[in-house]
Amino acid sequence: MISLFASFIPKEAGEEVKKVIESGWINTGPKEALFRERLNEKFDFRYSVATNSCTSALRASLALLKVGRGDEVVTTPWTMVATNTAILEQQATPVFADIEYDTLNIDPKSITEKITDKTKAIMCVHYAGCPCRLDELRKIERDYNLQIVEDSAQALGAKYNGKYVGSTGELICFSFQAVKIITSGDGGLIATNKKSYYEELKQRIWFGIDKDKRIDSPLGKFPTDIAVLGFKYTMNDITATLGLVGLDHFDEALEKRKSIAKWYTEELENCPQIELLHYPQNVESSYWMFPMHVKNRLRFAKFMREHDVEVSVHNWRNDRYSIFGGKQDLPNVEKVNDDIIHIPIHANLTDEQVETVIKTIKEWCKKRK
Repeated sequence: MISLFASFIPKEAGEEVKKVIESGWINTGPKEALFRERLNEKFDFRYSVATNSCTSALRASLALLKVGRGDEVVTTPWTMVATNTAILEQQATPVFADIEYDTLNIDPKSITEKITDKTKAIMCVHYAGCPCRLDELRKIERDYNLQIVEDSAQALGAKYNGKYVGSTGELICFSFQAVKIITSGDGGLIATNKKSYYEELKQRIWFGIDKDKRIDSPLGKFPTDIAVLGFKYTMNDITATLGLVGLDHFDEALEKRKSIAKWYTEELENCPQIELLHYPQNVESSYWMFPMHVKNRLRFAKFMREHDVEVSVHNWRNDRYSIFGGKQDLPNVEKVNDDIIHIPIHANLTDEQVETVIKTIKEWCKKRK
């Protein structure tokens, strides 16, 4: 079976992790600091804090904004549920906007229709690695005096107007989960251009304590005060070491994804029964996934799996789940929910496997002309 996802773990990862274990320091330490430093350099982040997951990064960001009971966050229903359970964890209410059929990203026009006097923030997701319409979103942010949290779990290395996602904006959350372009087993990061946010986030991710500002005395290190409610969301050095090794190979992994996406696009754009996504010209996707619209999706999925190619919807509309209050009237979400499918794309795919995926899809299309 040609897998939909795969972990990209460079061969030297085991040896590097072994060195950390043998050093005796496996908690948050020098490797975590180095990982953040190198990510900042690579992707032009001004400040960053590392976390144990992107989900933790999202909740810490919402906590920083003081999103809480009685507040609403306008968000997308087309995402991993963690995007929106983070809102529930803050005892706030997710309010679902519609998405764009061509990109699967949140629709700025629909956002404005959902804003009320209870709206505290906007959550956007750069779906499959394609950046949202950030210029339009930031205009809404200014016009309505709101804050944007960017769920960029899938978008490390993506660009908007020629700049890396995370190099602009105030709260941008990334993931290093098992099958992301860089994996640390699991892990996350919050990038920000706002120093005050950076200083508070350092406290939010470790019990409300800023480690760098503790008093050092013969009795040990301790904080002078704890003024904000924090969590245990820090990244450890084993995790960071895996991330560092992945970062060393990031460019080759990203370029492999881009080349596969280009190959798919050239070969499949004229296939009947299939409609590819259409990304704006001012974005560069990281192609963490390759979604496409397919007629008779269930039959297509069965056909592909019968031919040993794994496909998946992967994410379902969040408003189908009772925890979010039930299904809402979202026309593009309704269409996407009926026809979207993802095909394999990752750095471990061989040329022969990519050719097999394309050949199998073309065979499906040919049978249904």
